[in-house]
Amino acid sequence: MAVIQSVRRAFMVLRAMNERPVWSLQELAQRTGLAKSTLHRTLAALQQEHYVRSHEGMYGHYELTSAVTELSKGVVQQSRLVDVAAPILISTTKRIKWPLSVATVNGSDLRVDFCTMPYSPYAIRPSSYGRRYGLFDSALGRAYFSFCDRDERRILFDLRRAQHQDDGQLPPSDLRYLIRQTRKQGYGVRRGNRDSESSALAVPIFAGDYLLGALAYSTFSRTLNDSVVSRFAPILQETARRIGDGWLAGERPPVLSAMDLHEARSNPVKHTNCYTTDFL
Repeated sequence: MAVIQSVRRAFMVLRAMNERPVWSLQELAQRTGLAKSTLHRTLAALQQEHYVRSHEGMYGHYELTSAVTELSKGVVQQSRLVDVAAPILISTTKRIKWPLSVATVNGSDLRVDFCTMPYSPYAIRPSSYGRRYGLFDSALGRAYFSFCDRDERRILFDLRRAQHQDDGQLPPSDLRYLIRQTRKQGYGVRRGNRDSESSALAVPIFAGDYLLGALAYSTFSRTLNDSVVSRFAPILQETARRIGDGWLAGERPPVLSAMDLHEARSNPVKHTNCYTTDFL
C-alpha cells in the first residue's frame, strides 16, 4: 500500500505542477496538502526520473521538464476517441436500451474500440470489443469508406485487395453505387439474413473536417426495418455530433488516418494495380 500511495502522490504533484510553470516547495505543499518532507521526497524521485528539474540558480523552485510529454506518447487516436465517446455512448444506451459501438480503421477493416453491449438488455453477444468488420459488407465499414476522402478511400481499397486476394472484389460500378447511396442516406446499413446474425446501422464520426471513425447501432437480424432506421438514424447522427464536439473541445492530437498508417508501413501497397476510378 505504501508503494501505491507514493505513486499516487507523484501523480498528484505532476498534475499540480502542470497548472503553472514554476513552483516553490511552500506553494506545492499548500496546493497538494502534502507535508513538506513527503513532498521533498516525491520531488527528489521525480527529479531522478527527469520529470522535474531544480538547481541552485532556481533558488528552491521546481519546474516540469519536457520528459512529461513522453507519458502521453502511447495515447493514440483510438484511446482519445474512446475517452470522449464512452460516457456519451453509455448514457445514450441507457436511454434507448440498444447497444452502440465505436470503431476505427485497423488495416483494411474497422475494429471496434468500445461498445455498450454490457449496458444493454438487448445485446446479441456480451461484447463486440476487438471485433473486425469489413469495408463493404458491414454497416461500420460502409459508413467509414463512403465518407472518407478519395485519397484514403484509395489506400483502403488497395490494402483490402492486398490482404484479401482470394475474395471477390465489388465491381467499380457497385462501389460507386454503395458510396453514393450511403452518402445520400447519411448512414450505412447491413441487414442480417439469419436469426443468429445481427443487423446494424452506422454513421461517420467527424470532428470538424476530420473523420475519426464510425458509430453503429445493432439489433436483431430481422428487426431493422425502415421504421427502425428512421427512428434511430437521427439518434446516431446526434450522438456522433456530440462525440465530434467533445473531441474538438479537448486538445486535439494528430489524427492517424489510414493514409498515415499506410505511409508508415515498411512495404506499402503501390497504386499501380488499382482500378483507375478517380477514386470511386
